[in-house]
Amino acid sequence: MFILSERRGLAMVYKTEQIDGLTVRLRSSGQKGPVVYWPVAYSCEQQFERVSRVLSRSLGDTAWTLIAFECENWNRDYSPWALPDTDRRQGFTGGAEETLAWLRDSCIPAIEGEAKSVPCRMIGGYSLAGLFSLYAFYESRLFRGAAGCSSSLWYPGWREYMAHKRSPEGSFLYLSLGRREEKTRDPEMAAVGDMTRQQHELAKNDPNLRANELCWHNGGHFTEVDQRIAQGFAWLIRQAGA
Repeated sequence: MFILSERRGLAMVYKTEQIDGLTVRLRSSGQKGPVVYWPVAYSCEQQFERVSRVLSRSLGDTAWTLIAFECENWNRDYSPWALPDTDRRQGFTGGAEETLAWLRDSCIPAIEGEAKSVPCRMIGGYSLAGLFSLYAFYESRLFRGAAGCSSSLWYPGWREYMAHKRSPEGSFLYLSLGRREEKTRDPEMAAVGDMTRQQHELAKNDPNLRANELCWHNGGHFTEVDQRIAQGFAWLIRQAGA
């Protein structure tokens, strides 16, 4: 099992483990520093490598650790509540609460172990995993920062949910979206632009947030995904050290 308190030296560390049945990948600068938990799809090794390389180039000597955890079923495991199945939308059964419980009770204790000081713990993801990251940020108070990159903020019920939520005190929030993502023929998903703007407006008025950012990218949902994710994570890590 990899434990942050066991890390020594400055060499880059890379490990893969199974924690209660789910694959978890760790990439670390070898120093104690901010930790970003990253919900991903099944079998994400190549993307994990690409994002890690971009982070290394972007952050230089800055200390950081990236923890990617895979899911078994994307729509089920990262959806915050159940939605009725339609021709275009199926399998959103609301498993986020169970995934968050696994993070809290199994993953984080295994990763952080008996560390004397809790690292600056953050979470971030892309698409539905970005929505899950925001849900975990608001629900658990486990994370000091969150990055929702091209998040599925079109998700029915999210408008009402976010209107009544406040961030953990002294935290920071990063949002991003491609400029073409709201230009879709699907009226439900087309709401993602307005929902992202509303999320950002709420963040600007949230007294608990120390910093927040909304970044607009060129292209659609599948344009330069790795770079968008790495940019969001780098922003979180820099905020943690500010």
